[in-house]
Amino acid sequence: MATLWMLLELVNLIVFTLFILPRPQPAGARPLLPIAATRLLRLTFLLPILAFGYSLFFDHQINPADWGYLAIAIIGNALVIKGKWDLGGSHTWTGYYLPNAKRVTRGIFAWIAHPMYTGIILVIISCSLVYITRLPIWLSVLALICCFYITGFLILAALRESRQLVQA
Repeated sequence: MATLWMLLELVNLIVFTLFILPRPQPAGARPLLPIAATRLLRLTFLLPILAFGYSLFFDHQINPADWGYLAIAIIGNALVIKGKWDLGGSHTWTGYYLPNAKRVTRGIFAWIAHPMYTGIILVIISCSLVYITRLPIWLSVLALICCFYITGFLILAALRESRQLVQA
């Protein structure tokens, strides 16, 4: 069972990472936050991903809570993927928006205003709960500091993005 859990975690992590990697922005995309804050985000998001991936290879007894953390990560990843799918051409990378973009209210956006940010935060919580029990304290603390920055950035970006969107 431990091997199955680890494989599912690794697949989920790889898919998540591929979906959140920075991509070229659509023409006209504008920053929601200072560019320096977005650059710092791009530097910090890889450390928790690498720390989590590394933690999966530590010998550890898998318990029901670990399966629960995996379920949370899968739900978070599904929100990110569905949100990106429903945004289509209006998708920008975290921290940017398209001026005069209409608020999307179909698909997952009919239920959650910011499914991608919500999904990323769920993945952060899930992965953090796994690696803090496996990694050396200094590495866990460093990864958690990055996670707190990422979460704060996402919350602030969501608030600013909501103000920028035009009602449909």
